[in-house]
Amino acid sequence: MSWTTIAETDRQSIARWQKGMLMLAILCEIFLAADWYAFAAVLPFVSETLKLNPAEAGLAQGIFALTYGVGMVVWSPVSRSMSARNMLLIGLAGTGLGMVLQVFVQSYLQLVVLRLVIGFFDAGIFIGNMKLIFGWFPQSRRGSVVGLILAAYSLAITMDFALGIPLTLATSWRTFFAVLAIGTLIVAVIDALVVRNGPRELGIANFSWGNETARETLPLGEIFRSKWIAVGGFGIVACTFAIAGTATWVVPAFITVQHMPPEAGAVIGTVMGLSQVVFLVIGGYMSDRLGKLFMIKLTALLAFLTALMFLWSVVTPLPFAALVLLAAISGIALLGGGAIFALLSEKYSDALAPAAIGYAEVFGIFSAFVAPWLMGAIINASGGSFTGAFAAFAIIEAIIVALLMILARDKVGRTEVIESPAE
Repeated sequence: MSWTTIAETDRQSIARWQKGMLMLAILCEIFLAADWYAFAAVLPFVSETLKLNPAEAGLAQGIFALTYGVGMVVWSPVSRSMSARNMLLIGLAGTGLGMVLQVFVQSYLQLVVLRLVIGFFDAGIFIGNMKLIFGWFPQSRRGSVVGLILAAYSLAITMDFALGIPLTLATSWRTFFAVLAIGTLIVAVIDALVVRNGPRELGIANFSWGNETARETLPLGEIFRSKWIAVGGFGIVACTFAIAGTATWVVPAFITVQHMPPEAGAVIGTVMGLSQVVFLVIGGYMSDRLGKLFMIKLTALLAFLTALMFLWSVVTPLPFAALVLLAAISGIALLGGGAIFALLSEKYSDALAPAAIGYAEVFGIFSAFVAPWLMGAIINASGGSFTGAFAAFAIIEAIIVALLMILARDKVGRTEVIESPAE
């Protein structure tokens, strides 16, 4: 049975559940990202308490991505047999407990170990979220819906800076981490109580959006026989490198180079996050209308231009209003973020799409590790200069643009779905 053949009452019921599951997916994504970037938001304060130098701080932020990437490799095949509800429940519970322990860290080693633990469970949240969305929405809406999910990711980064810095100034960064831990565990309880994996669990037998493959046991190797895993992966790298690099080092750069007062970091971080939210939502709708490949290539180019923009900001004296304007523009580097995951769900059948997305995310996760660590190492080696760090940011984004221009080519009207065997 499909959307067009079921009864009107069933369509109304599905529409209501779609809204509820989308709201829950957004909530899950908010805490996933908030737990990831909480350290970046209060990096100067944690560094002062634990006596971290810039290289150590950058590594502590970026190292989260290592086990997030390992988690993607582990959770991707699991997604074929485990329900979205159970993946989200395990991911949220594991992350929440890790955040509880992170409140009490007393050394750099303890901080790094706990961020590694949290990263692994956060990966389960992300893939569980994608599986939940694919179960509740058809292909024609996935670009805009995934755009909303990714916008929630950026909204969480915004909230980390907007709420985390004032809360830390008023109390301590440990209190901030505790608030996030409690929130994550509350979402886990909500997930356990209300999540349904798709319309079939509403009693609509054999319901299908039309992209499910007849063979649920397709080998995972089919994913890697197609170029689309590389296209998706490098598209994610362009966006993730931009997120990780700017979220970690733009505020410290403005404080050091532009002599911005530390408390103004909340303003810059908030504006950057809101910019990402706005552009991700707009880009999601654009990708459903203008084409996903076009949006992926355009976004990589915009990420490169964003890197150049921030490089300019660390070599040129600017008034605070100009810094706010740069922060407001920065979200354009993520314009086509939703197009990446929607493209993979289009090129692979629903039996393989969550796993394909998980493996593609490994590309981006690697860049999320490299960006803060590499930039921090360059800053540390240069005695506190940010110029080399942002130049490296721009060079890497330029390489990604070149790779995508070569890989992301598709014949007009080509809509094959990778089922068996791949192209």
